[in-house]
Amino acid sequence: MNKRIFVILTAILMLGMVLPITSPTIAATPPSDGSTVTLTEDTNWNQTSTMNGSVIVPAGVNLTISESISVAQGSSLDVQGNLIMDGSQLNAENPPSDLQFWSAYGSTSTLFLPESIGAFSINIFSAPGYNLSNYTAQWNDGPKDDMEGDNHTTPGSVVNPLPGAGGTLSFESILGEYGELVIDRIEVERLTETNIYEATELDHTGWLLRGDSGFSLNIQNGATLTATDSEISGADITINGEFAATNTVVSASGPVTLTGSDASVSMNGGGFDGSRDDHDIVSDTEAQISLTNVEGTGGIVDLWERQLASQVLQFPGSGIKFNLTGVGPAERTLQGLSMVDGTYLVPANYQQGPRIVEIGFADGTIWTESATVSDIEWFTAWGTYYGTDGNLEKSANPSVQFDTIPHISVTSVEITKQAHLGKRATVTVTLSNTGNADAGNPNDLIDSVAIECYDGENRADISPTYPAADVMAGETAEIELKWGHAQEGNATLSCSPLTPSQVAIEGTLGGGSVLSEIVVWSVADEAPAGMSPMLISFLVALVVGLGLVTYFTALHSRDEPTRTITVERDELDDLDDI
Repeated sequence: MNKRIFVILTAILMLGMVLPITSPTIAATPPSDGSTVTLTEDTNWNQTSTMNGSVIVPAGVNLTISESISVAQGSSLDVQGNLIMDGSQLNAENPPSDLQFWSAYGSTSTLFLPESIGAFSINIFSAPGYNLSNYTAQWNDGPKDDMEGDNHTTPGSVVNPLPGAGGTLSFESILGEYGELVIDRIEVERLTETNIYEATELDHTGWLLRGDSGFSLNIQNGATLTATDSEISGADITINGEFAATNTVVSASGPVTLTGSDASVSMNGGGFDGSRDDHDIVSDTEAQISLTNVEGTGGIVDLWERQLASQVLQFPGSGIKFNLTGVGPAERTLQGLSMVDGTYLVPANYQQGPRIVEIGFADGTIWTESATVSDIEWFTAWGTYYGTDGNLEKSANPSVQFDTIPHISVTSVEITKQAHLGKRATVTVTLSNTGNADAGNPNDLIDSVAIECYDGENRADISPTYPAADVMAGETAEIELKWGHAQEGNATLSCSPLTPSQVAIEGTLGGGSVLSEIVVWSVADEAPAGMSPMLISFLVALVVGLGLVTYFTALHSRDEPTRTITVERDELDDLDDI
């Protein structure tokens, strides 16, 4: 072999060994038969096609879309890796196409019909499952017609000869009546033709989208969606990862759901068009939103809302009174009381639904809730304690703390005088208050902090049953009690403070038990042989009794005077006659 050729081949071989091995991007098309496909390597959809089925993009895999993809109803795109849209489209074949009258907007909602000069009739059709009852329709400045049933016809005309001059079809709810007005389509009948308009095709004010999404697009935690000069239409979009877009439009897909601290939306240019709620983005309080030069749907639809699905305040105990001010967009003031478990559910803005804490309005202004918790008061058996006012956190389960409360614990259980069975030992229990508030009032006659003691697993035989003391902040107090034990052997006494029954979170006001030293309980030693205690007691009583009899007899004899009785004769005679 020629040496030059050999050297070239060797160099090529060595170069191939040191070059990094990369996974090529393959050209492919999405599934069209309703199947589920999991991509295994980087893929590029670079042909106009239809997607019918479910596609999973695993972590570490890139799916690049550079053409227009029509997505069949019920299809899904689950991104765990990276979705890259470059000048492309994901368009639902069946996007939401109905409009719902938004009564919160005001008294009137309108549709603009781009009709030309001439006379015609306007046929209004409700969406399936709805009807037009309890609403009126009005063409331009004409009369207001009461509508009934699932369709209504009203006369119309255009006198302006300019093409597309058109007119306004206005709707109002009938005062005192209730219903849901959902428009499917408008049909304009002329002598020679009929123009059919899907409701969402018309320029409108005071309406929201209605209808099911055409497909679902899920960007999971850790995944990314990067879109440039692209469009996503008719999708149900959930973002738990990152969505970064430049000059990209999201239409008939609102609201985009944004959830979690790793979720973010960053858009520069482009924007949103059409939502089924009064916001284009709905986010929790942790996700990030950055919108620059972005157009929203506008009208009654704001750019975003931050919501708390529910908020439960956790207090340390039950029966705690407080005030909430500045709650929700209406900035309400509420009076609250904590439940038996120490919780309080902050009411939503509506009877059912989430609590709104931030709104990015369509005009570019931002409102953020500045609610506060104040006037916190907790009445307990130890005293009344007051919390510190502060801001109401924008989290699902914030805790409300008390800075000034007592904290009582038993520091020692000392046997100061032991005893045998049948007798009671003397015990001194020391309580310590390491908190910064008094437990009890030294100026009244009631001792507030009681203790309980256990002899093994059973309640101890102590006297008094619930000994108590007041314990001032930063101080200690001693309680003396008597302890009896029924069985021979070793035993210990365990004592702990009885915290108020309002405590819901264990340890808030202290607690915990302390053991005494081991006490050996035994039968008392027997008395030495000899007379029994009973006999000795009897003899002592006898001697004392005899002494008392002798004393009182002598005393009586000394004090009694001598008396002489003289009997006369006549009295004796009288006695003889008897």
